[in-house]
Amino acid sequence: MSPTAGMNSLPIPSSGRQVRRLAATYLRPHAGPLTLAFFGILSQALLLLPVPLVQGPALDYLVAGEHREGEIVLVVMAAFGISVGCHLVRGLVGWAAAAMMHRVSLEVVRDLTDAMHRKLQGQPLAYFDRHPTGDLLARLTADVGSLLLFLNGGALQLVCDFVLALGAAVVLACIEWRLALVAAVVVPLAAVSHGHFAAIARRLARAAADHTAALYAQLSERLSALRVVRAFAREPADLAELDRRLDAHRAANLALAQTGGWQAAGAALIGGIGSVSVVAYGVVLVRAGSITVGGLLAFIALLTHLYQPIVRLAGAGGLLAGTRVAAERIAEVLDLVSGEQLAMSGLNASLTTHHSPLTTTRLEFRDVTFSYHPDGPRVLDGVDFAVEPGESVGFVGASGAGKSTLLALIGRFYSPTAGTILLGGTDVQSLGVAGLRRAVALVPQQAVLFQGTIRSNLTYAAPGATESDLWRALEATGLAHLVRGLPEGLDAPVGERGVTLSGGQRQRLALARALVTNPAVLLLDDCTSALDAATELRVHAAVAAISPGRTRLIVSHNKAALASCDRLLVLDAGRIVEQAAPLG
Repeated sequence: MSPTAGMNSLPIPSSGRQVRRLAATYLRPHAGPLTLAFFGILSQALLLLPVPLVQGPALDYLVAGEHREGEIVLVVMAAFGISVGCHLVRGLVGWAAAAMMHRVSLEVVRDLTDAMHRKLQGQPLAYFDRHPTGDLLARLTADVGSLLLFLNGGALQLVCDFVLALGAAVVLACIEWRLALVAAVVVPLAAVSHGHFAAIARRLARAAADHTAALYAQLSERLSALRVVRAFAREPADLAELDRRLDAHRAANLALAQTGGWQAAGAALIGGIGSVSVVAYGVVLVRAGSITVGGLLAFIALLTHLYQPIVRLAGAGGLLAGTRVAAERIAEVLDLVSGEQLAMSGLNASLTTHHSPLTTTRLEFRDVTFSYHPDGPRVLDGVDFAVEPGESVGFVGASGAGKSTLLALIGRFYSPTAGTILLGGTDVQSLGVAGLRRAVALVPQQAVLFQGTIRSNLTYAAPGATESDLWRALEATGLAHLVRGLPEGLDAPVGERGVTLSGGQRQRLALARALVTNPAVLLLDDCTSALDAATELRVHAAVAAISPGRTRLIVSHNKAALASCDRLLVLDAGRIVEQAAPLG
């Protein structure tokens, strides 16, 4: 499956509407600074127009006849002063407008990134099962970066060019309407050319974005699995695959850049034809006395302010296409189906319907069925059982029987396809996720630790935990002696994903992190598999001893982990087929 296949399956509304919606949502709070920046840009553009209007008449005056030297100096100085003044004011106003837009663009990108991150945080795990991390990172970085580039530079230039072209067209019509008509003949040609190339650029921009997502996906996957790559000596093959993706990424972006180049070249050619036509007809008008030489020169100078923006707009075709595609891809994240969030997100208390504290931790499955995909096989099929408060139940069965999935459903990492899961007599789907996960802690087999210290990992889920709470959890998991022997103690560093610890130490630290939260229900998903049998037996006995009233559900293939269970449930093909006595 391609890294973007899942995302691309989402409906994609028109990019124009997406851009307008994003602008309305994220630019409206900055209406004041944007208004000032707009008038600054407007002034910057319009201040170019007086320069030819001053220089043309000055030239006509100087060539009209003999003048005293003082008059010549006065006219030249006046024209020079006005021209320099206009350019000086343009520079100051342009700097202020650019600084303001830069600040607004950073604020918008910050708000947009925060909104996307919150939206992703609210999605169920099934969403991340379908969408590669690299593609999501591309949307959070490359696509948001495209919008930043556009807001910080492209938007200013586009507004400036549009205002300048419009102002130049009005002034040209006032100077000589017949020449203005000749100049305007090529504008429809430029519009047709722009429409043709814009469609191509948008398609190429989408392809370039897909290649960027694929590249991010490979880099994310391979860097996180570098030990596996080296274990199988796959560095040459991985580098070759990376080179292929880089070549495809480069080719896609080169094709987009070339399209923009061809579009700019076509606009320049059209503008050149218009300029030649204006000069030719202008000479005729000068000979007929309908316009002066100075007026013609002023007209030609102003004509550049009409045609150059058109050429620059054409050259920005790739930037515009990339921005529109980035807006589409960002909006795909922001427009994720809210039903999933309402069902899964506990970040906002308003999304939950039940806020009462759990008065009992009796757990009950009633005819629970679950499939990871709507048309996929049933992982759980009509599961019924109950666990009394304080009871320890072990789940055994072959790989793929549904044991880990069963625990994940209790913590609402997934929702049942059918049936009901009750905790304390309440359907877990109506419990607030934040409260549910304070009462229920899942410790997976793959221990996930964060770069930081032992202390920061232990307090990750319980920031208010005391030092005695930390040491109590470390004692239960058999890590206290190890931590006390470290020079930094609890503040000893833990590398990214816990690489500085052994597999067994990572699992025990992850278990200790769950114990620090003091959950009423502890879900242990083969989380001590890296330990030897004797250590595993001691750890589970200690965990049971430190909180005798805690309900424990244990998935394991090892006899030592199941020794402290009150009873065992045997799963086969998603069904509970047997209840067995605890292992002696």
